Formats: sequence, structure tokens, C-alpha cells
Amino acid sequence: MANLIQSIEIENLYLAPNDKAILDIKNLSIPIDQITAIIGPNGSGKTSLLKTLSGLQTNKNLQLHHPFESIFLLLNQVTFLKMSVRDNLAILQDAYPRIHDQMINDVLQRFHLGHLANQAATKLSAGEKQRVAIARAVLVEAALILLDEPTANMDPATADFIEDQILQLAKQGTRFLMASHDMGQVQRLSQHVILIVDGQVAEIDSTESFFKQPQTQLGKHFLARHLGWHA
Repeated sequence: MANLIQSIEIENLYLAPNDKAILDIKNLSIPIDQITAIIGPNGSGKTSLLKTLSGLQTNKNLQLHHPFESIFLLLNQVTFLKMSVRDNLAILQDAYPRIHDQMINDVLQRFHLGHLANQAATKLSAGEKQRVAIARAVLVEAALILLDEPTANMDPATADFIEDQILQLAKQGTRFLMASHDMGQVQRLSQHVILIVDGQVAEIDSTESFFKQPQTQLGKHFLARHLGWHA
């Protein structure tokens, strides 16, 4: 059976801390098939959009509508409590009593963290921290996971493992919205792309169509800078 394409509807999103506009989006419908990618230059507002969707940032007239019961945000800089990997997962039991010890053991094994279970989470590498962060999202059964540069500063083998886990979770029903500067990753993982430039949406299209033939000049210029693309 084909996947149902869901959407996030946004109206009146305006973020301007210190009177500098970061995002100015009047209306936006974000298609979420399995994985949707947000792309754009540095400082274009990608991370701020993710923070807004998670509730970390907002503005007075903002309206958000989506079908997802739970949203989990994974920022590029993952924060952990000063305790072991296992305890950073087990602490979720306070808010989610349905999480039992065997579920924790299962995600430790799934994300190749069993040998690190008793190690301090703050001492982990970037790739190990990201694996713990995604394990947390799996434990709480997040319907939509927001990813900010999910494989930044990782070696190729670790990045491949993270991408594989994202694809597996997407096939199992979890939906993803990810910001990424890695255009190869965007093409490997996503079904739709949203190009943001200077805080505004420049283009929305299927990933295949966008990378084959962007419809806007901003899209063409973006690909020309990143991929040597020519119209």
C-alpha cells in the first residue's frame, strides 16, 4: 500500500529576534511522505524552522496544524545529562511509564550501544551521541522526528549507519523532517525538498524533480553553488 503523504500547515511564521528577521513565512504546507529535507544556505532559517515546529520558538500570530501526536527534535548539538548512556535512556521512564527495561536493552542493541551502556553519555563521540539521541526518539515512539544535520562531523561508516537507521524507521512509519547541507544525503534519503533562502521559502518540490530541474532561479543558483549544476 502506498504511503499516505501527510502535511504540516504553517501560517504567519515571523521570527525577528533583535529586529533581524530570521523567518518570514506567510503560508507553508510541508509535505511529509517519509522523509522531507530542508535545504538552503547557512543562516537561512532551517534550524529555526525546526525549533518552531517543536515548540521551542514561536510568535504571537503563528498557527501550526499537523496530524502528528508526538514530535521529537534532535539538534546538531545533542545535550545529555551527566550520567551513563543507559540512565539517559532510562530517565524517560519518568515521563513514559510504558518504557520498560527490555525496551531500553533493545534500543541499546539496535543502535550498537550495548558496550557503551555504562559509559558517561557526555564523553561520547558525535556519532555515538547521535545514536543515543535517535534511540531516545524511538523509545518515546515519536511520530515525527526533526533532524538538524543528522550526520555532521561523523566518519563515513557512522554516517552510513545513521542514514540506514533513518531509512529503516521511515519504512516502519516514523516520519522525518531534516535540515541538511549534504546534498548527496538529501538525494539518498528524502522524497521532498524545501529550499529556504533568507528566511523565506524559495521552492518546494519532489527531490527527484528539484535536483533534475529546479523551477526557480534561486533553486538553480543554489544547485550551481553546491553541485556545479547548470541550467
